[in-house]
Amino acid sequence: MADPAGWPAIIGMVGGVVGLLGGLASFRDRFYKGRPVGSLTTQNSFGNNVVLVRIKNTTNYDVVITSATERKGVYFLADGPEIESIARGQLGKAAFRAFMLKPNDEKELRVQALYKDGIALEGLGKKYVEFWIHWRRGNALWLPQVPLLVCGDTQMIRRIAGVE
Repeated sequence: MADPAGWPAIIGMVGGVVGLLGGLASFRDRFYKGRPVGSLTTQNSFGNNVVLVRIKNTTNYDVVITSATERKGVYFLADGPEIESIARGQLGKAAFRAFMLKPNDEKELRVQALYKDGIALEGLGKKYVEFWIHWRRGNALWLPQVPLLVCGDTQMIRRIAGVE
């Protein structure tokens, strides 16, 4: 028979495990279940394939896409082929304005190569790239969320675009 003095320790251990599991379930529900989805896609534009990042709001509320970053400094995301958007991206500024997505709505942002001294940085070898899409929930705009991650490598993006 178990020692009665050990029961508080056992109950505390079980409570700790249940609390941990509850916390993990809450974390999953808060940060991963109710999130928009990002993916790479293509579009035919005047006979050329253009690589895009599609952001789809799969939640039941509006979300705000505030910005996007790419860590390696090889690409940026632009609203489209407009000169203003591309010039802002080449200068290291935000190449698109923040926008809202309604439930089940989606928007595509164009993947643009950065140039340095007239050379596209994507052509300087195979590099891993990560697009971090920063967003907020429409019902709590003050609360930053874990960014969406869309990743790939320069060789695959160039192949999809038909450059290689």
